[in-house]
Amino acid sequence: MLKGLFKFLLIDDVLKKDIIFLKKITLFQGLSDRSLARIALIVFKKTYLSGEKIYENRHEAKVVYIIKNGQVKLTGENLSRVAESEDFFGEISLIGNHNHDCDAVALKESELYLVYRVKFEDVIESDSKAGLIIMRNLTSLFVTRLNCSKF
Repeated sequence: MLKGLFKFLLIDDVLKKDIIFLKKITLFQGLSDRSLARIALIVFKKTYLSGEKIYENRHEAKVVYIIKNGQVKLTGENLSRVAESEDFFGEISLIGNHNHDCDAVALKESELYLVYRVKFEDVIESDSKAGLIIMRNLTSLFVTRLNCSKF
């Protein structure tokens, strides 16, 4: 316990804050601090202005977007929702070459964490246990969405 705490204290403050934030994200539930640190190190942080388009329907999905703060409107043929802090979208990019099925637009200034599929795959190659946990979380999410859409 103390050994793990000591290692955590040696990590810089920004990385610590990113790990704490990523722990809150459903997609990463159950990951170790070490796995979360690996993901935090590949995250690209980007701020989108109010009204700025993040991506368009039918464009190639290459990134998972995690909302640090702000709001994003997702609209498509069978979708209309507002994603907020600690939510994520674009997760279809993790399971292969797919296109987005909606538009994503920032409703207000929004800080997003972008995880590119290519970099994510590199992390998973070196941490297969984390990859398994994330895929289970992703599968659970997809099953929940499918069940909800039947009603």
